[in-house]
Amino acid sequence: MPSRSFARALRSTLLLALALPLAVPAAAAPPREGMWRGSKKESGKGIPSNVEWVDSLGGITQYRLRSNGMTILLARNAAAPVITFEVVYHVGSRNEAPGNTGSAHLLEHLLFNKSTQNFGRANGHKTFQEVLYEAGCDYSSTNMTTWYDRMNGYSTLPADKLELAMRIEADRLGRALILDKERQPEMTVVRNEYEIGENNPSVALNKAVIGAAILAHPYHWDTIGYRSDIEGVSTEKLREHYKNFFWPDNAEAILVGDFDPARALRIFDREFAAFPRSTKPIPQVITVEPPQEGERRVVVRRPGQVGLVEIAYMRPNSLHPDFIALDVLATILGSGINSRLYQALVEKQLATDVSASNNTLRDPFPILIDATVAPGVSHQKVEDAMKAALYEVAKKGVTEEELTRAKNQVEVSVIRSRDGTYELASSLGEAIASANWKWFLTYVDTMKRVTREDVQRVAATYLVPDHATVGWFVPIEAEAKKPQKSAGAGGSTESSASSGQTAGEPARATFAQRTLHRVLPNGITLDVLANHAIPTVAVHGILLAGRVYAPEKPALAQLTAMMLERGTKTMSKRAIAAKLDGVGARLSISSDLNVTTVQGSSLSRDARLLLSILADELRNPAFGDSELEKAKAEMKTDVLRSFDNTRLRAFDRLAQAVYPAGHPYHAPTKDERMASLTAARPADLRAFHRTRYVGSG
Repeated sequence: MPSRSFARALRSTLLLALALPLAVPAAAAPPREGMWRGSKKESGKGIPSNVEWVDSLGGITQYRLRSNGMTILLARNAAAPVITFEVVYHVGSRNEAPGNTGSAHLLEHLLFNKSTQNFGRANGHKTFQEVLYEAGCDYSSTNMTTWYDRMNGYSTLPADKLELAMRIEADRLGRALILDKERQPEMTVVRNEYEIGENNPSVALNKAVIGAAILAHPYHWDTIGYRSDIEGVSTEKLREHYKNFFWPDNAEAILVGDFDPARALRIFDREFAAFPRSTKPIPQVITVEPPQEGERRVVVRRPGQVGLVEIAYMRPNSLHPDFIALDVLATILGSGINSRLYQALVEKQLATDVSASNNTLRDPFPILIDATVAPGVSHQKVEDAMKAALYEVAKKGVTEEELTRAKNQVEVSVIRSRDGTYELASSLGEAIASANWKWFLTYVDTMKRVTREDVQRVAATYLVPDHATVGWFVPIEAEAKKPQKSAGAGGSTESSASSGQTAGEPARATFAQRTLHRVLPNGITLDVLANHAIPTVAVHGILLAGRVYAPEKPALAQLTAMMLERGTKTMSKRAIAAKLDGVGARLSISSDLNVTTVQGSSLSRDARLLLSILADELRNPAFGDSELEKAKAEMKTDVLRSFDNTRLRAFDRLAQAVYPAGHPYHAPTKDERMASLTAARPADLRAFHRTRYVGSG
């Protein structure tokens, strides 16, 4: 949530902001890996005969099922009684073709929350989410995701729920039903995701740049696919995709946390060994991107507030010897105030922020250089400054100080990416999807061997003027936008081989001029910002209902927020979900130290439904006993997970040292949070709701 002045927020207890469309952050690059040593064969005591040891390195051990070739990586972490179990499927958007782009992502949605043989409504069973929530999981600790190279499914649960986590992923791997009656409503959810992404200028520009830089390889399209394919792909085509790629010898499991290895392997053998190997070769990507023979350019013109410039240069895959040196180069270019791009653009007030990213992927992909154009500065001036900074590294190299700083930044980033059971499982998963697990373990050691000469060499090899793809996002007034063709994605994209000089940009109304600001009779502050480029609506609200308002009961604020989504006096939790899911809408309520945050999104035509449900949840929560018990179980897992994270523990310890006991900002201990959670009753939640969930303080 953007930082806000606490004093300003005190003007009212509830502030709602409505925006059309919704802005979402660009997807973050997968974490980088490395730095482990040692290898020895593990004891076979208590391990099923169908399970064979493969290798061990740095505390991670690989086993394989003899019957079907499926592997599992085990990494013990007994810091908290929690486990994360993840399965990585070697299928992503790189395994698609025009006509079924986005199929992996849509299939992921069906596998995540629809029916299999043993879960879901089709056969009269509880859904994955119901079973997981009853076990203490919540929305943030179980998910499935899709990217270019992979799909994954994971759950973080109390350690005694390992069997459930494996049983769920086994059904997803080999027992999905993929029903047309479930595909049709889920398609609208995915389409809504697509439309939300299309309304984000940086996402729109990135799609255009990648699409121009990669012409032949299936990285050409974004993971979510084209809208026409999302809407038009048949259920039978999705079943075919599932049958082609979902086999145990095309999947790898990861288990991190507090577990007994022998018992874990027995469960793994029981749940996954019965699946046969693929009956035919798994389809492989054979297309190789042709060399680029001249600069390419794209311009995206849409309503927006700021200009963007992105430059892409093709580089090799993650296993190429130059890849890690390129990671170091990207860090020198774009990480921190002392980076080359920051000094060349932000410090000189040409741009307000800059970045350089080198995504870990199995096939060649561009290194991406981004800048947000400062007000009053031309795109061309920013582009020229970006190129000058890049090409100077290729010509003159970098200093020893820059190299040392970059190596330290990368190493710390890698360490942080492994802090916790989920974080380690996720990092391992990205590595085995796009490289391999030993690459993951040796990453930092390899990175430390990168020299100044290596950095200059890769800069000179890949940051070549004729290999650049340059993209501009040029914001325009909404009323100046030309009508779109039916197949369009919103906004216009222009491509050419010329230098693309752009005339002066049109004057734009200020944010304040475009915002409708009202204070309602009950004290609610309302801001409405219209943007008609994409037919979506977003809701963001804050209430002064954080933990500071009940410091003696540290679980109360979060538990109250959780319960608002679990049924009202007129609708059950399932009824609310049915209404929202039916139109692809999203609504969430969460609480932190100071505030409770409301976030929602839907198509514009469903704004009334979204707001009516939000109003009902805020005004008439049921606070039912059975739902409260489920919420407590989920929050217990959250507390355990938070104490498995050294960064959060350090932050809490600092707050405990700075603020005395009884102060609203004094961080509660784990035992205090657990005790508050256990003691919470519906009457406590109703009293807190009655006091804090009001229009005006």
